[in-house]
Amino acid sequence: MDFNLSKEQQELKSKTYAFAKSLSKDLLKRDKESVFDSDAWKEIAKNGLLKGFVPKNLDGFDWDATTRVAALEAFGEGCSDNGLCLALSSLVWTIFPPILSVGTDEQKNKYIPKLLAGDFFAADGITEESAGSDAIAMKASASLTKDGYRLNGKKSYIGFAPIADLVILFAKTDPNMGAWGVSTFLVETDIDGITLSHNNEKMGLRTLPMGSIKFDNCLVPESARLGEEGVGMSLFNESMEWERSFILATQVGTMARQLKQCVAYAKSRKQFGSAIGANQSISNRIADMRTRLETCRLLLYKTAWLKDQGKTAALEASMTKLTISEAFVSSSLDAVRIHGARGYLSEFEIERDLRDATGGLIYAGTSDIQRNLIARLAGL
Repeated sequence: MDFNLSKEQQELKSKTYAFAKSLSKDLLKRDKESVFDSDAWKEIAKNGLLKGFVPKNLDGFDWDATTRVAALEAFGEGCSDNGLCLALSSLVWTIFPPILSVGTDEQKNKYIPKLLAGDFFAADGITEESAGSDAIAMKASASLTKDGYRLNGKKSYIGFAPIADLVILFAKTDPNMGAWGVSTFLVETDIDGITLSHNNEKMGLRTLPMGSIKFDNCLVPESARLGEEGVGMSLFNESMEWERSFILATQVGTMARQLKQCVAYAKSRKQFGSAIGANQSISNRIADMRTRLETCRLLLYKTAWLKDQGKTAALEASMTKLTISEAFVSSSLDAVRIHGARGYLSEFEIERDLRDATGGLIYAGTSDIQRNLIARLAGL
């Protein structure tokens, strides 16, 4: 396993970092008001970053997993808007994979160019309030009629839901078949029977819109089905491995930025006649932050290497998701403590990372679910 990035990958990281630093404008204000940066999103599309996650026959660059991870890590280090980072990661790891995996040529050619353009938003419609981590317990249904499928149900806690143009909907076509009774649909939100909620207020990641999507007897043609009937959960599990592996790649970059900020502050802030970094309690926190960062990078790039080798990474995906999400919370708390009162005040933009980090313990599978999966895959 070679941990050295190629010259091209290193150049991509540098360019992506520089580009990402140009974003995050008015972040303090937008965080308070829960405003998504649509201009930055268009800049991301114009930059071509999204094309790295799409095959060449669809006007993409077809990067391997390691290159994708390197670019996202650099983006997270440069961009302070964690909501925007998650929006980017959600698109490339939860929306692109199922469409590219089982979508028809017509579906790919219709939706991928729109998503690459940056003015068409997609939501991943899997989570329901009553089902939570037990996705198979979903109530959403899709009943086949002579005119197409009738969709009913409600999806909750969905990123991009309030502004979504497209939903990848997971619904039961046969409630008696368990996991094999779930199918997937590409549903545009401008049809009758779909209601998009308001933007939910939340603890962190406020710059990424979140809400619910309700389906009330809305009709879609059979051509809207993504893949064959009954393969919904199989498709979900396949996509989830990619999502769990890499959706937190930007947070590794954020942790690198945090570390630099904390080291600089610990060297410049004076107390009792010397820099606070000379105090063992501060230096120990810096050491912990550095160790967490390196551990997260090792897991992230090992998982990318496995995917590039065409090997399964179910265990590594859960370990990566668990480790990065919890490390980001711990390092964000350390950053607040190192900065003292400044770290607690919103105006200094330190505490925001702690609020944003907390979401990572929940989305894409809670830490508790990851531990269950790891134990099972370890042979328990």
